Amino acid sequence: MKKIFAAALFAASFLLVSAGCSGKNDQPLSEPPVQEQSSEAVADVTDGDSASSPESSSEVPATTEAVHELERNIQPAEGTFVYDYANLLSDEEFAECNNYTEWLYETFLINAAVVTTDDIEGLTPAKYAEDAYIELYEGKGSGLLLLINNDTGEDYLYKTGSCLTSVSEDTQAYEFYWATQEIVSGDYKSAVLRLMKLGEACPRYVFDNGGVFTAEQLQALDSACAGSSISVLATSNQTGSTNEEICQSYFDRRYQGEKGTMIMADTFSKTLTVISNDGKNASAAALEKANTLAAAGNYAAAVTGIIADIQ
Repeated sequence: MKKIFAAALFAASFLLVSAGCSGKNDQPLSEPPVQEQSSEAVADVTDGDSASSPESSSEVPATTEAVHELERNIQPAEGTFVYDYANLLSDEEFAECNNYTEWLYETFLINAAVVTTDDIEGLTPAKYAEDAYIELYEGKGSGLLLLINNDTGEDYLYKTGSCLTSVSEDTQAYEFYWATQEIVSGDYKSAVLRLMKLGEACPRYVFDNGGVFTAEQLQALDSACAGSSISVLATSNQTGSTNEEICQSYFDRRYQGEKGTMIMADTFSKTLTVISNDGKNASAAALEKANTLAAAGNYAAAVTGIIADIQ
């Protein structure tokens, strides 16, 4: 794959796989896939007026899993998260998509990106999207990369980590159906925002980069942290950095000068690390018990114990 991202990477310092694809035909698809549960409409990230049907570009249906009640305080992006090589977006549309994708990156700690292209270089959409993710994020972390493919017409959503666990195939297929209608009509911005919003189905307080927790455990841990200043990172640290360094980097990215606590479970060393700046340090007894549980591979119980001790 050509180094198509090299020129853009200097602008942003960023630190398999389930696909949804849409064949872009001249006519809209006749009927949407059926979801396991009905979804209710939520306001577009621009806070504009909502329309009454999913077809409207000013409305993005909530995903089945997107249960977070949150206000999207979206600010102008400082980095680059949208790579519009096919020139599908106007300057205003690019800014809106880039701002939202950076907000997703910072709020949910998802390595998020959007790539549009007229040339997938003879690769499959899945391989092109995977290579793009590796080039942007070294293949690490929980990720969500949307490929808008104007070469062969098959778009692709690359997911890894908590994104792979949290976004169901049914919901993804449903959103791709409506996004395809928007793409066919030339409304790329709405399609991008619709599909990237799937990232909001991920836990807001638990960042399972290593696929350590089950969906049920993720939900339970996220609920345990909700309303607090506690977050959880699960990973397998096989890098040259210490657990304290990695935990601190995620703490800084999550809290950005605010008070909080980050609990990191490392499945490689089978230990827990806690970084805090709000005085809520785990007790020695709680840490000892948690590390015993982690050593036995019971990371959910280990983390739950630390959360209970801190709170």
